[in-house]
Amino acid sequence: MPKSKRRVYPELNALKGRIREKKSSYRKLAEKIGRSTNTIYLMLNGYAILGADDIDAISEELDIPPDEVIKYFFPQMLRNATK
Repeated sequence: MPKSKRRVYPELNALKGRIREKKSSYRKLAEKIGRSTNTIYLMLNGYAILGADDIDAISEELDIPPDEVIKYFFPQMLRNATK
């Protein structure tokens, strides 16, 4: 029986929204940053980690300013800061 996936990182809903705002898709983003569509899916849904290079490439591609990186890539830090 196949092993089910377990989410180990938070789902990046704000980043998914940013992709839609920029009229992009997982496939387009993957092509632009040199990753597979499956890898993008896994990273944005919390099943795989985003490395610093991924964060940099995605930020550049989606025009995310440095002062908003935490909002899109580390939402748990914002939630913890408001508790």
